[in-house]
Formats: sequence, C-alpha cells, structure tokens
Amino acid sequence: MRRSTLGDRTFSIGNTLVLSVLAFFCIYPLWYILVLSINEGMDASLGGIYWWPRVFTLDNYRVMLSDDTIINAFWITVERTVIGTFGSLLITSLVAYALSRKELPGRQALLFIFLFVMLFSGGLIPYYIQLIHLGLINNFWVYVIPSLFSIWNLFVMKTSFQSNIPESVVESVKLDGGGYTRIYFHIVLPFSMPLFAALGLFTAVGHWNDWFTGAFFINDINLQPLPTYLQRMMSTIEASQMISASQMTTLNQTRLYNPDAITPKSVRMATIMITILPILFVYPFVQRYFVKGVLIGSVKE
Repeated sequence: MRRSTLGDRTFSIGNTLVLSVLAFFCIYPLWYILVLSINEGMDASLGGIYWWPRVFTLDNYRVMLSDDTIINAFWITVERTVIGTFGSLLITSLVAYALSRKELPGRQALLFIFLFVMLFSGGLIPYYIQLIHLGLINNFWVYVIPSLFSIWNLFVMKTSFQSNIPESVVESVKLDGGGYTRIYFHIVLPFSMPLFAALGLFTAVGHWNDWFTGAFFINDINLQPLPTYLQRMMSTIEASQMISASQMTTLNQTRLYNPDAITPKSVRMATIMITILPILFVYPFVQRYFVKGVLIGSVKE
C-alpha cells in the first residue's frame, strides 16, 4: 500500500508539473500580446517587456476603436458567427435526425453520398464558379450559406441521436400522436444540449477565425470580417498606412492619445486582443456542457 501511495503521489506531482508547463506555454503568448497592447508602442519597441507593461496606456485601443473600418469588420464577424452557428446547428441537426431514423427511405445511399462528398471535394475553382452562379461573390451570405451544412457534424449528431436518445421515449411520443417534428423539438433537442454546446463552440470558433472567405470571395472592404482585415493589415499593408493621416489629425486634435507613442505593432496587438476576447468570454458559459458533449456517443453501455 505504501508503494502504491508513493507511486500515486509521484505520478500526481509529475503530472501536475507537466500540465503546468504546458498551460504556461499556452497562456503566456496571450499574456504577452495583452501586455504589449496596453504598453506605449514606442516604449515597447525598445524591448525588455515580458511580464508587465512598463508604460501603461490605453491609447492603442483608442486608435483601434476610432477606426470605423475595424468596428465595421468586428460587427460583420459577430453577425456571421451568430447567424452561421445557429443556422448550421439547425440545418445539420435536422438532416442528422432524419438519417438517424432507420425507416427513412434511401438512408444508406444518402449516407454513402455524404461520406463520399466529405472525402472527395471538387476543389477551389469549381467551388468559386458555383459561388459566382449563386450570386454569393462579394455578398455577406457567402459567410453563412456554404457553411450551413457540415457533414462531419452530421455524422457526430447522427451517432449521438442513435445511441443517446431512448427509442422507448420516441415510441411513447408516437403513441401520444406526436409526429417527427414534435419528437425533434421536444425529445431530440433537450437530450442533445451538451452535444449542441460542444459543436456550436467549434462552429463559432471556425466562423470567428475564418479569414480565407473574406480574403478570396469578398472585394468590398466594408464586407470583410475582422480576421481578414487583421490578416491584410499584418501582411499586405505598409505600417505607415495603418493609421490614416485624417484619423491621426482628428485624434490629435481631441487629445485622445499621444501620436508619438503609438506604433503599428502596438495597435495590431490591441486588434488581436479584441479578436480573441469574445471567444474567451463565451467559453465559460458552455464549459459545463463541453466535455460531456465531446464524449457523447464515444462510450456505449
């Protein structure tokens, strides 16, 4: 017993140390960006800032929030994330529920088609041509409509519906005169909330971080989401173009910040923080469902 207790303690200590080191490597980059975003840009360019801001300031955030283009890109990202996430969960779950019913005609053929499409795609050029014919190029709905249906989520939901929703409950609803619509809204949805929370978080993060769609399928800068604007700002825009001359003059006149203390890098750090924080705030609300939702369907008794 003593050996077992000593071994358990040794394993617990070692496990705690390893996980602490991994947690540090995951958290520190975010902390470093936060520190740079609340430190004067010119002072940060001198180096030597690792843990705490040396000259605290919120000017970087004032510059960023004074840019109408960034604010518009932020709301575009919020809108596509909310609409795209709820729409994708609804459409995908409806199809998954239908395919989970063995009495559906042509069920096996449909499953094969979905699996084949998931494994083999037509490529980017046919996809672009299809978007042109649908009128989605340079259109806000290019962020939403193509992502309304996820085949991967379809198979996860289908497996969950089959293994975690008692057939006896479904049969009792049918005996009471309930149809498939009532079964879906009164049985499937309540039983699957952890699953929807987990898949909804993955879908929302995918929408929030997607810069590719806005970069290749949107030409109007007023329709570009925040990740696309940030990517363009960090890779293709010269540093001198980061803050426009008119914006500098306006902010200087209103004494919102000291223009000599601002650098493009410090403003980019503030923009990155604004991009990351909304997802971090959402996660605690779905955390209690997250682990259970990920494991749903993985264990059968």
